[in-house]
Amino acid sequence: MTGLLLLSALIGMTLIVVRGTIFRWLQQLWPALFGCSQCVGAWVGATAGASGLVSMGHGRIVDGVIVGAATSFLAMAADAVLLKLLGDPNEKTNSAAPAVASEEKKS
Repeated sequence: MTGLLLLSALIGMTLIVVRGTIFRWLQQLWPALFGCSQCVGAWVGATAGASGLVSMGHGRIVDGVIVGAATSFLAMAADAVLLKLLGDPNEKTNSAAPAVASEEKKS
């Protein structure tokens, strides 16, 4: 149960860094890295595993790789699910959709 809670916390931290407005300055600093939940998830997980925060019992280097890979995949999946359910907050809503639909009908 503790492992699930720690993994959920790592995924939450990843999503806060990638999507949170509090880290907008960081996202603008390096958008290719800090706009990607899979990339940030790998680094958050690797840091947690290598620091000993999350221990799999295989040594810190191997723990960093395992936890980094798990956090990377699960953060990407969680981000995809949340984007599907809630939509992308960076997309323009409803203003461009009717124009695109009407142009497709003309073609």
